[in-house]
Amino acid sequence: MAVRFVTPDHWTPWGEASARLPDGREAIIWQGIPGERATVQPSGGGQHKVHGHWLAADHPHPLRREPPCGKVNPCGGCPLMHLVEEGQHRARLAMMRAAFALERVDIRVPDAVVPSPDGIEDYRHTVKMACGRSPMGSTRLGAFGRGTHDVVPIPGCNVATPLMRQLMNVVAHHTIDLKMWPWDPETGQGALRYVVIRQSRASGKAIVTLVCGRGGRMPRQLAERIQQNHGQVAGVALHINSLPGNAIYDSEPGEAPQFLALAGNPILEEELAGVRLRVGPGDFFQANPGMADRIATDLVDLLKPWRDRPVLDLYCGVGGFTLALGKAHGWAYGAEVVPGAIERAKENALLNHISAEFGVGRVEDILPDLKRRTEGQGPVVMVDPARRGLEEGVIDAIAELKPAALAYLSCNPRALARDLRLLLDRGWSVRELRAYDMFPQTAHLETLALLQPPEAPSVTRRAPRRRIIR
Repeated sequence: MAVRFVTPDHWTPWGEASARLPDGREAIIWQGIPGERATVQPSGGGQHKVHGHWLAADHPHPLRREPPCGKVNPCGGCPLMHLVEEGQHRARLAMMRAAFALERVDIRVPDAVVPSPDGIEDYRHTVKMACGRSPMGSTRLGAFGRGTHDVVPIPGCNVATPLMRQLMNVVAHHTIDLKMWPWDPETGQGALRYVVIRQSRASGKAIVTLVCGRGGRMPRQLAERIQQNHGQVAGVALHINSLPGNAIYDSEPGEAPQFLALAGNPILEEELAGVRLRVGPGDFFQANPGMADRIATDLVDLLKPWRDRPVLDLYCGVGGFTLALGKAHGWAYGAEVVPGAIERAKENALLNHISAEFGVGRVEDILPDLKRRTEGQGPVVMVDPARRGLEEGVIDAIAELKPAALAYLSCNPRALARDLRLLLDRGWSVRELRAYDMFPQTAHLETLALLQPPEAPSVTRRAPRRRIIR
């Protein structure tokens, strides 16, 4: 039986609407919109919460639209697809305001979200597909379903680029034709676990990574077919992961996963704020490279007042932001816990002839040495941490550097709000706050905060000379 006329009053952090029922329980409504009185079909619940699906509204919200994807409900990857672009932006800013209020951060959120340069469809340049079985028992590639572990085929995924959609179909066709079965870690039967496809926005080329429970003849045959049947595939790589669980890659903490080239050369070249970057399988790079380029350009512009200061990028990955800032400032240091990423960052520094240095290690372990090396230079610090935000003690260690400014890029408004609260309590001030639509159709919001310390540091030493540091 449908629960009729539920009116949500706020968004959850995951992009669903929330309402309070007469019995006191919270109703989490898939495809609901706060302020819209709607008919909802319950889909499960408990003592404190009930989940439901939006069915209809007598007066639909003016920002509501019919989702353009027929898999929006079983897939669940695009919880805001029922809103026009302006509605999605408003929803994310509302979630950001709620996160700031929860952490008592009294800062005005941006009035608008910077839109995705490539639009809200066809923007995603990385796709990850799981391998499972259909109800009839045949091999199926797709996304894990909403609230389940079933694999939902997504051959026409609206957010993937046209080439990504072509390759998803090519890979699925040849996987089924070769009778390549999904890996079963309990029995050791089958082979394929995941397929990761990445396209370069700069060149248009793509690489495919096959994640298998074991090697052998079958993955190589699949790789050869993929490259032979599509001229835009630069190469196909293999990664072996026989561990239980849902992790895509098998690697020890702090170590890079290992890959074997099966066909071609699985390396792409991207561009970020005029810097060329080589990216391989397993390297982290934003799935929306157009927006990553916009953020890098904004970073360089926002940090112009400190152009004569060295830059310390504490979560540098393959060095994209590090090198863009190093090119502008004359020297930059990038730190990353994954050795493979640092090797790629060094390669990218040499490729661009940019003065930069890179080190492997945890941020909290590297900062004491950076404090000694940059003492009296008033460095600029850049952080782009994982969703959990900054580790305990990192904010105090950053303050010990006596930086001139801190640029904080976050993919999680709640973690950002928590860290901003800690910084504000220490006397820091927010000079700029910008929001970016990195993942249209989803609840994710990328935010860039530019902060200044309580006191401007006194500069007593010159920054490192402009030279390539290996």
